[in-house]
Amino acid sequence: MAYTRKQIITFVSIVYLIFATALAGYASFRANSLSIPIPRVLSFFTTVLPVLAGLVLETAYDLTRRQERRERIPRGQTPRPPLIIIANTIIFIYSTVVITLLGTHAAPPSGLDCSLRNRWQRLYTTKDEEAVRVIQNAFNCCGLLNSHDRAWPFPDRSHDAYSCENAFGRTVGCIKPWKAEEQNMAGILMGVVGLVFVWQFAIIVFPQHTPWLRRALPDRVSRLFIDEEQGTTNNSRRRAIDYLPNFNRYSDRVAAEPSDSEEEEHAPERAVDEGIQHVRNALPDPSQEEERPHPAIENDWSRN
Repeated sequence: MAYTRKQIITFVSIVYLIFATALAGYASFRANSLSIPIPRVLSFFTTVLPVLAGLVLETAYDLTRRQERRERIPRGQTPRPPLIIIANTIIFIYSTVVITLLGTHAAPPSGLDCSLRNRWQRLYTTKDEEAVRVIQNAFNCCGLLNSHDRAWPFPDRSHDAYSCENAFGRTVGCIKPWKAEEQNMAGILMGVVGLVFVWQFAIIVFPQHTPWLRRALPDRVSRLFIDEEQGTTNNSRRRAIDYLPNFNRYSDRVAAEPSDSEEEEHAPERAVDEGIQHVRNALPDPSQEEERPHPAIENDWSRN
């Protein structure tokens, strides 16, 4: 079964975008489970970006192809399709905004301390034991700045500020590994946006400049790219060959003889053609007249 270039590109794009979505989903889940101060709305927009970009761009290409078929324009000959330009512009603006906001959670490291402290203080104030316990267990630490800075178990009548250090033997605070994890998750989400940029660039540019891609692919797949660029496929070639007359093919069909009505209809034309042929035969050929030797003219003066 032969696959068209569109089917191959669509399959590769689906796998690629699913991988990018899964990567963003992992980073978002990790950031939420560790209470990293990356807004959930931002991580959600990053997670849906690959799917949204694929749907928007594919819809724009499909609408452009329908317009080309409706106006009977050869495929790919529409100069600067407006729908594709609009779709790419939307994806580009969306991605730029997302990656800019994610950059504030990746660098500079000193600028992340404030948001981490505020997040820990809110967890401590609301007595969110589960969230603090998950952070401390994940990084094998106690408290924020040090092992007795607002650590869980929270101080009460049966626990003091050193309860976590005494119970688990942990002597370091959580701010450094927590900050590093925020940078890692922000970096992964930024990488997802970068993957969408690369995919978008490949979809726009590579179909127009694919010699290196054809050399890298197997011959069968490479021929599909060449056939579609030339507007032909194996089926169209086969149909074109079938249309060629085959004089050696045996057929038991008897050629239909012209009917009397057809003979009467073309009789005047044949009569005129025969008359013209008779006239041509009656008149001498000018070329033969020129080649015919002329008799020698005797000079009467020389005879005397």
